[in-house]
Amino acid sequence: MKVRIPFHLITIKSIKAQADACASKRDACASEGGIKAQADQPSDRAKIYFGIENDEYCECRFYTLNPPRGRLSLLHKTIIHKFIKQCIINKGYYKRMTNLKITINALILFAFSFSGYANAQDSLSFSNCIEIGLERNYSLKMVRNTEQIARNDYKFGIMGMMPTVDAGGTFNNSVIDSRQQMFSGDIRERENAKSNALNANIALNWTIFDGFGMFVQYRQLNEILEMGQLTTRLTVEVLMTDIGMEYYNYIQQLKRLGTLQYVMDLSKERLRITEEKYRIGYQSKLDFQQAKVEYHTDSSLYLQQVQILESARIRLNKILALNPDTTLYIQDTIRIEYGMLYDVLLQQTLDNNTSLKLARQKQVLSELDLKLINAKLYPVINLSGGYNFTKSEAQAGILLENRQAGWNYGASLSYPILDRLEVHRQRRNAKIEIENSRLNLENIEQDILGSLNETYLAYQNTLKLVELEKQNLSVAHDNFDIAMERFMLGNLSGIEMREIERSYLDAEDRLLNAQYQAKLAEILLKHISGRIQEYLE
Repeated sequence: MKVRIPFHLITIKSIKAQADACASKRDACASEGGIKAQADQPSDRAKIYFGIENDEYCECRFYTLNPPRGRLSLLHKTIIHKFIKQCIINKGYYKRMTNLKITINALILFAFSFSGYANAQDSLSFSNCIEIGLERNYSLKMVRNTEQIARNDYKFGIMGMMPTVDAGGTFNNSVIDSRQQMFSGDIRERENAKSNALNANIALNWTIFDGFGMFVQYRQLNEILEMGQLTTRLTVEVLMTDIGMEYYNYIQQLKRLGTLQYVMDLSKERLRITEEKYRIGYQSKLDFQQAKVEYHTDSSLYLQQVQILESARIRLNKILALNPDTTLYIQDTIRIEYGMLYDVLLQQTLDNNTSLKLARQKQVLSELDLKLINAKLYPVINLSGGYNFTKSEAQAGILLENRQAGWNYGASLSYPILDRLEVHRQRRNAKIEIENSRLNLENIEQDILGSLNETYLAYQNTLKLVELEKQNLSVAHDNFDIAMERFMLGNLSGIEMREIERSYLDAEDRLLNAQYQAKLAEILLKHISGRIQEYLE
């Protein structure tokens, strides 16, 4: 007995149909080969049963990870045929056994990358990639170092209000020849006369009033620290956005590679069928040559897509600061968040957008610059004090030894009377800077709200487009199944089959692109509204 199940009919739908047929007519399993499908989750797992006769059968199981939309790839079908063929070849052996059940399990992994396959448990999620990027990205490390500098400046900025204390000392020695003539007429001469002088002092200076300039400077350091923190936050958000774009672009290219591989396998099978028909004279050489051209075209597209996928992998590795040769294992799923409301996003943008907060901080700094310049119009009061010690010795001269020690203290006041209108010039320029910072804030706010509006419209449209393309792909897939059946029966030409195949591939590409664009719009909306760090939760 030889049983053959048509290659092109092996789909989830056809498996279930044959399972129903086997249930209604048990004997059909022995003569036709019954197949039963059982799904633990929709399109997630299928069991294949092939009946030999009576209660003696072999059970062939295979498990798939996310088979593409209810269809089985060429690899699935080849394995199924292999199992069924093995069951049939060993039919005599099974007949001699009673209630023998052989289970064959094949685990097919579709988390494919150019370098190999990986278990889904080892795959990188979007949040995993963000964590790697935040830990390793070089640009972010430099920004964090700059923030630490601002933190150090603020931490020690309070010392600008404290007094300064300086200490110093000198010690000098000399050897001289001395000749001194007195009024009395006496002459004193001394050769190689030695002398030395010791001086030590400690001084304190304290500016107790400078027109409140010291307090303004301390506030400036605080604002600069907050700007550093906001700059780091903005860098993190931009990095997360870039990682999201590259991560989901990699998934898009990965899924497209799977689709092209599926189409290439079908073209190869169609070429084999056309070649067999050509050899028996059922089809012309033109049809055979055309099928070969189409197979080569699909193979070329597949190789090009491999290169595109590799480029996407290298870019993702680069932004994660990983070695370019690092193999990535990523689950090929694009999950889109639905239900984002414009009014909520608008309020969150006004409150949380990092670029807006930075613009507001710059405006505050401009106002503090003006206050610092105004402080120059006030007098400056300084307190000073210190202790001095002086000692000198000489072998020639009037004094043999001189020693002095004691305290000194005082206060000083200074006030600028005429500075060539320098302060007046600085004040006018500072007011212009304040106006510029205000205009810059309004300009940034307008740009951000415009981007929010534009991105939200893209988000809404792409969500609608995703649903539309899902329906379109379902229809294209049904058309493809029908066309394949007609092609196998000889009721459809190769050119017509190719046209339907291209329509199916185009529908798959449009859906992938719509999903990618919808996800990008979602990421950008969260970036604009200051919510992008939700991806880490």
